[in-house]
Amino acid sequence: MSSKVKVEIAEELDFEVGDCCIIIKPNGSIGKLILPEVNSDTVKTKGYKKMLEVVDMLKPGSGKAIDEHEYKEKRNLH
Repeated sequence: MSSKVKVEIAEELDFEVGDCCIIIKPNGSIGKLILPEVNSDTVKTKGYKKMLEVVDMLKPGSGKAIDEHEYKEKRNLH
């Protein structure tokens, strides 16, 4: 049985197209990553690179794995 979470975004948070969101569970593990469509422009942004750093900090090796996955999926993003 799954339960739905009521999502409420505070007015102070300004989400824009291209933003990334990392859901961190109470135990500190990564729950989900919410990413924009990843294309060759996305992987060049400071935001994408920072997201990879944060994910890698929470789960070592996962930032590189995400980047490699996107590279394989889209072929020659970098």
